[in-house]
Amino acid sequence: MIEGVKKLRQDITAAKERQAVATTDIKRIEKDMKEFSSNKGGKLAELETSLEKLKKTLAKNEATMKPLQQALREHKLEVEQCGSDMSAAHELLQETELSLKTQREEVADLEVQQKQAKVGALRVPKEIMH
Repeated sequence: MIEGVKKLRQDITAAKERQAVATTDIKRIEKDMKEFSSNKGGKLAELETSLEKLKKTLAKNEATMKPLQQALREHKLEVEQCGSDMSAAHELLQETELSLKTQREEVADLEVQQKQAKVGALRVPKEIMH
């Protein structure tokens, strides 16, 4: 029960703090509203000036973005082309490796045939050779 009372006191203190913050916010908002009401023309001009600055900044950013977007499109095309070139080079590499393997096998067969021919030539009687 004592803990419950302590909790309620803490809640009351927290609520009072929130109320103080809210009261401060209310006063600030009321002050802003009074300033706006008494100076609508000035605030409106200030907002219009701010809007014009934002429009100019937007136009400037758009002008900057157009070349960047074009460069991005060009680089994307280059990347696609590189991908195609890489695929073609990979296929060529596979064909070349296969051709090289076949040629190595042929060379190995020719070496075997050459050795057999040499051995065969050594076995031929000397009378036939002259």
